[in-house]
Order: sequence, then C-alpha cells, then structure tokens
Amino acid sequence: MWPNPLQHRSEGVKPVVTVGDWSAFGAELRRLREQQGLSVRQLGKQILYDPSALSRFENGRRKPPADIVTRLDAALNADGALFALFESLIEPDPFTPHETAALQNRRYADGELATDLQTLLSDTRRLEDEIGSKLVLPVTIRQAKISAALAREATSTARIPLVDTASGWAQFHGWLNASLGHHDAAIHHYREALELAEEAGNPDMVSTTLAMRGHVAWMAGDIGATVGLSRAAQRNPKNLSRTVLALAVQQEARGLGMEGDIDGMESRLDAATDLILLGDPDKPDAQYFYSDSFIHMQRGMAYRHARQWGKAVRALEHGLKGFDTKTMESEWATWYLAELAWSYAGIGEPEKASTLAQRVMNVGKGTPGSRLVAYMRDLYQAMDRRFPGKA
Repeated sequence: MWPNPLQHRSEGVKPVVTVGDWSAFGAELRRLREQQGLSVRQLGKQILYDPSALSRFENGRRKPPADIVTRLDAALNADGALFALFESLIEPDPFTPHETAALQNRRYADGELATDLQTLLSDTRRLEDEIGSKLVLPVTIRQAKISAALAREATSTARIPLVDTASGWAQFHGWLNASLGHHDAAIHHYREALELAEEAGNPDMVSTTLAMRGHVAWMAGDIGATVGLSRAAQRNPKNLSRTVLALAVQQEARGLGMEGDIDGMESRLDAATDLILLGDPDKPDAQYFYSDSFIHMQRGMAYRHARQWGKAVRALEHGLKGFDTKTMESEWATWYLAELAWSYAGIGEPEKASTLAQRVMNVGKGTPGSRLVAYMRDLYQAMDRRFPGKA
C-alpha cells in the first residue's frame, strides 16, 4: 500500500494578535522539533536556552524573542520558514511616515485607496506563481497589516471597501502559510479573513475562506472537516459566483473519494465541471487560476487520493496539457506534476514516475521554502520498497 502523502502603526492602532494567537507558532515549533527527533531539553541545550521557556513557546503561553526564533530556525533546519511565521504573528512594526499620515488623515482612506490595494493584491498573487510563497510572504505580512489597520480606522462610506480589501489580504496571507505548511497560522489568518468578509458582505470571499479552511484540513489529513467545510462553503449558492462554488464542490468531491464514497465523488466532480462549462462573468480575482484545465486536474487529484491510479493519470495529463510553459514553471502547477508522478507509480510505471519526479525536484530546489522536494523523496522511498532498483 502507498503511504498517505498528507501525513507528511501609528499611535493608537491595536495589536494584530493576542497572546493566545501564539499557539500557531508553538504548534509549528513542536512539529519541527519532533521532525528533527529532538526533545525539548535537547533543543534547549543545542541553542543554549531554558527548556522550560521553550515549552511555554510550544504551548502558546509566551511570545518568543526574535533572536531566539533565529536560533531555533537554524537549529531545526527550517530555512527561514519558522522566522517568517514569527514575523506574520507579531504586532506591526512602526509604520513609515507616509503610512502614518494615511492612517491619521482619513480623507485619504477612501474607495480609491481600496482599489489601489486590491490591484497590489492581484499583482502579488501572480508574483507568487513566479517566485514561490516564501519570498512573497514578507511583503504580504506588511500589506495585510496595513490593510487591517486602515480597515479598523475607516468610517462612513470608505469602511466597506477597505474592510473587503483587508479580507482579501488576510485570505492570501492564510494561503501562503498553508502553502508553506504552517497550518495553525493559516487557520488564524483565514479566521481573520472570514470575519472581515462577513462585515464587508462579500459572499464569495466568505465561501473562499471556508473552502481554504477545508483545504488546510485536507493537508492535515482531517477528511471529515474537509468535507464539512467544503459543504459549508456551498451555502447560499445563488449568491456565489460559479467559479467559487465549483471550487468548494470539487474539494468536497476529493474528500468523499478519500472516504470511499466513489459515486458521491464522481457526482460532485461532474457538478463542478458543469459549473465551469457554464462560464462565469463574475469570477473573482482570487480565483484567477481556475479554468477548464484546472478542473481536470482537480478530478485527477480526487482519483489519485481515491487510489484510482489509471483515471488519475488520464485526468492529470489532460489538465496539464492546457497549461502554457510559463505556468508549468510555477510551484503550484508543479504540484499537479508531482501527483502525476505518484499516479504513474501507482499503475506500476516507476520509470515514468522517476522522470516526472526529477522535474518536480528541480522546481522545488529552485523555490525557497517549497515542500516539493520532501514530497518527491517520499515517492522515491515508496518506489524503492515496491520496485527495488527501478526507481
């Protein structure tokens, strides 16, 4: 049997997080420590720090000093990811004079400013496709905090568009953390996005955030929550764009397949495909990547996790053919190539799987913070066991 791959401001601005929010950092610190096979005492000895204080960090009861986080990041071979998570949770640094002026002079905090911030968000989403989540995270942390501060300070007619913009930045912030494997931090930012989207009255962002919470649940292997949150994202379908609805439906299908409900999986995949074929004049920018090719690859993902290897190969290959060369160089598209490699191994073709795995490894090594390399190492280990000397 194949292993489950999922196991693997200006004065007066309020702080962004509370003490309790450090549980996200603590959970990631514990995961990295255990991954290295270290006890709390061993880690403390290695970085010359009190083990009891490290335990408080892991339990989310204390905010760690920045210099200690730097030591922890190095000792745990986190390649800067742990420090990036720390930065995403700390209170905002003092804003620049220009930012302070914008916050203090509310006549500049208007719909036009919200539009500019939305345009910047759109550009940043696409930049991630080219350079990866880790390199985009620092600027996103800054912009998300500025947007949240502006939303808190906004009044009258300017408030709704600024709150809506802040919800988009918070959702993207959550996505980046999810992409880097920071599940608890992703959930923290998705909750913030959901609250802001509810205030803004943006049903598409509410649904997107719920679906992305379901995605984190899937990454963590919690299939029940994957299905439940995906269904929650489909409530009030008449108020949703077809693309947003399809995103939730196809994710539900993947969860059903992993639960063994193949008929239910097929039915929901067909429903998601039908929605995309209808077209979507109201497609939100957050779903810019969604296309006919994408839905085929999602079908392939569902088959792959339901261990229907042959169907997975056909669906993934069909979807990947719809991507241009530039897209195929992005990390997110390469994940589907990784799933295709697993699927080829599943049907008993280790040579094809190895060729694809090497392509995936090349992209992963060139993308800071990528989890692709570890994913392919898991594949090679599985193939070594099943196909000795052929991987």
